[in-house]
Amino acid sequence: MIYMTIEPGNPVAGRLVYRAAEYAFATEPRPVTCGASFTINELELLLDDEENQRMLIVEGYCPHSGWQKSDLGVPASHPGILRAAIGSRIMPGGAIAVNSKDDRWPVLVDPVTGWVRLGTGDPHGDREGVTFAPSSIAVLEGNHLRALWLHPDQLPSL
Repeated sequence: MIYMTIEPGNPVAGRLVYRAAEYAFATEPRPVTCGASFTINELELLLDDEENQRMLIVEGYCPHSGWQKSDLGVPASHPGILRAAIGSRIMPGGAIAVNSKDDRWPVLVDPVTGWVRLGTGDPHGDREGVTFAPSSIAVLEGNHLRALWLHPDQLPSL
């Protein structure tokens, strides 16, 4: 089981982009200390190797051809540090799935606001989140990730 906690602090500097030709999100510049990750579908939440289990950035495959257009409201958020724990240290280079292959999280997009949401449950039920990475908000339910909200510099053609 993956447990997440929020601490006071600020996310790393950078910007979130979506590379349509690669069907992927990326954070620029990419910190050099990233190693292990947690995954949602194929998207990665990369951890800082030097500061155990702190999520730094979001990147990875998330094909926009499968996104569902939706009218999304964005949850309130505040800057902070997001940490995830599995009960032991995560090996560098390892990837641990937040959701199972049989339980893919839907990806919703609001072309008007530019927000993309990967998550469970009704998006309008997402309460306050934490901005833990550039243009990336995590919404927790208890100590578990409920949704990930992403706002890249520009959306691909939908």
